[in-house]
Amino acid sequence: MKNVPGDMDQRISRTRRAAMAALILLAGLLALAAGKGAAHQAPRTVVLLSMDGVRWDYPLRDHLPAFEAMARNGLRAGRMIPPFPSLTFVSHTTIATGCYPDKHGIVANSFLDPSRHRRFSEAGEASWLKEPPLWALAADAGLKTAVDAWPCSGGAYHGIRPTYYKPYGDGGSDGGTVTWILDLLARPDSERPRLIMAWTHGADHAGHAEGPDGPAVHEAMKRADALLARLRKGIKALGSEGNVDLIVLSDHGMARVHRTVDVVKYVPKKGFFPYVATSGPVCNVYVRGEPQRRAVARALTKLPKGIEVFTKADCPADLHYGDSPRAGDFILLAAEGTTFRSFYQRTSGDAPAGMHGYLPRIPDMGGIFYAEGPGIPRGKELPEVRAVDVAPSVCAMLGIETPAGMDGRAVGALAGR
Repeated sequence: MKNVPGDMDQRISRTRRAAMAALILLAGLLALAAGKGAAHQAPRTVVLLSMDGVRWDYPLRDHLPAFEAMARNGLRAGRMIPPFPSLTFVSHTTIATGCYPDKHGIVANSFLDPSRHRRFSEAGEASWLKEPPLWALAADAGLKTAVDAWPCSGGAYHGIRPTYYKPYGDGGSDGGTVTWILDLLARPDSERPRLIMAWTHGADHAGHAEGPDGPAVHEAMKRADALLARLRKGIKALGSEGNVDLIVLSDHGMARVHRTVDVVKYVPKKGFFPYVATSGPVCNVYVRGEPQRRAVARALTKLPKGIEVFTKADCPADLHYGDSPRAGDFILLAAEGTTFRSFYQRTSGDAPAGMHGYLPRIPDMGGIFYAEGPGIPRGKELPEVRAVDVAPSVCAMLGIETPAGMDGRAVGALAGR
């Protein structure tokens, strides 16, 4: 039987409808597959690892393979410039807040808060912060956070604590810190933190004990390199290379010490005040009343050469220091190579072979800065990164709002610019 035109039209119409249905089904399956792939891609996590007291040139002079590999695969800065004073608590707080000490309030490792009538204490130290740290900013944005032994992270900042927390001095090791980080990265998306901040020993203790060129520093750097190698290998093994940004930095460098000065010998003590708070080569002296101020000012003129004495009013503006109400009425700064004897050293007789805390632009005070991860250019070297620029960079990497009060600015190579 011959086909009639009506039958032919019906068969063509049915064929077209079947083809369209197949195309719609295929498009739906492809969209579903793409959706599943996106759902299984873990959100971006920033890991901020601090290695205490690692000077900018330590990894270069020892040709450490893990550091060299990270520089090839990511970004390295010639130096990280710390705040003044280049001390552990001050610098870590600047890194965490993006602010200088006159704003964030941690003006030394040892200081007095006249408004609280209290000496700075590591107990509940986050309550001393006057600006929000990164873990609080991330929490406000609804992100989970993890912090391990970061200076000034103990306790709560305005009621905010990290989601996961390990305090300093809990008996953990640097190797245990890396294990903790990798365990966190291996968690399901619903439990995995988007920001991890961890402190490790680095070469600080060895630098103080033997000076920056001592054998113990070289051994400490070999351990730091092995630690970094294990962390990078673990991130790769987890398949997390595509969604983890790793930043490895230090808080300051180290300089050799050849002279120690005991400030207390020069200050006319008559009780709690004048209060003398030494932190390496920086000393804050707090007085009460004008007669005591004049007496201390006269006494400080007898200090040895090489020690500068400032009041709050004449402290150089570029130090971002004198405006803090927690800075001393007199601010003493020793030249590189000289340090002040602490209370502990006055009783023990010990003196350090290495010290930090000096002016930030002194080359020996520079720290390290390495970064790698998705979107971070490979093999790029920057002349320097300032400690104050780290927090705004991390905010940009996490996609959270940067507070207007931050003193730093995001590093373009990290912020995707």
